[in-house]
Amino acid sequence: MEIQLIMGPNGSGKSLFAEQQAVESGDNRIYIATMVPQNEENHKRIEKHINQRSGKNFLTIEVPADLDKITVPADSVVLLEDASNLLGNEIFTKQQNCEKVLSDILSLAQCCSKLIIVTISGLTADGFDSETANYINQLNRLNSQLAEKADIVVEIIDGKPVKIK
Repeated sequence: MEIQLIMGPNGSGKSLFAEQQAVESGDNRIYIATMVPQNEENHKRIEKHINQRSGKNFLTIEVPADLDKITVPADSVVLLEDASNLLGNEIFTKQQNCEKVLSDILSLAQCCSKLIIVTISGLTADGFDSETANYINQLNRLNSQLAEKADIVVEIIDGKPVKIK
């Protein structure tokens, strides 16, 4: 079991990079989609990601929360798109926290041969309302904990992957 964490800001190319990593890692590819579309921009992002992975033989599973309730084959390469959406869904709809999300992600990692996690990084809580600031602080804590547990950490900087670990 290997964990790879791909971090970067929105629109940085982290999802495309993560998909390439999954394609290079094995044939039994599973894409776990966590976004619950709230607006037109979300729908466009989902459509972009569907088109991006077209022809790459991913089995897509939509799981906005409760990641611990799914099972995957032991030989699968799982791409989790993404931890930041998963955390938001858990916090805002289920009143959970980053510890629950971390536990769910690590449980999933135990079930597959490789887990590639995409997440947003570089956010600061300054200037936001308390609810949003709480989410950002928990996301930063989750990212830090995932980076600690990951075998490989890559940050997308100016559109280029930079290996951190």
